[in-house]
Amino acid sequence: MSRKGIANKISKYDTDIIPRLSDIKEWIAEGDSVRDICHKLSISPDSWYRYCKDHETLSELVNMGKCLLNQDVEKSLFKLCMGYEFEELKTIVEEDRNGKKHTKLEKTKRHQPPSAQAISFFLRNRCPEEWSDKKQLVLDTAQNEQARKELFLQMLSDEQPPEIAETSEDDENLECD
Repeated sequence: MSRKGIANKISKYDTDIIPRLSDIKEWIAEGDSVRDICHKLSISPDSWYRYCKDHETLSELVNMGKCLLNQDVEKSLFKLCMGYEFEELKTIVEEDRNGKKHTKLEKTKRHQPPSAQAISFFLRNRCPEEWSDKKQLVLDTAQNEQARKELFLQMLSDEQPPEIAETSEDDENLECD
């Protein structure tokens, strides 16, 4: 029974979503957006999100479809990183002396070299510690921080800056490569 004491009637989820679960999985694996799927099912995005939240079967199906899509994209990216072989088909139409046209198919094996851009993207995202463009090197000590503060305060009061504190042995051992 429903909240108002009226017997449950068949919901739109039961009539429109459940029979199309295989279609939904396929659409997600093909990369359709939520808006596209909602349009195909004739439901609102709010209903879609509510159904995903309320129905574990749909939620798992969506996650599985996204996982399949991600795997396909990862395979394609890896293929671009490594380079690959492919066959190119050319259709050649020749005309003989009598004016008759002959169609000939020509197969050519080609090689797509690795893409530097794909390799860079792959490495920056898979191993960010080693390949990130953003490197942070912090060489700061409490003594240097104190000297900067004093220099800043004196600059504000328009006085001559004091001698910057001599570096300690710890500061001398820090080197930049």
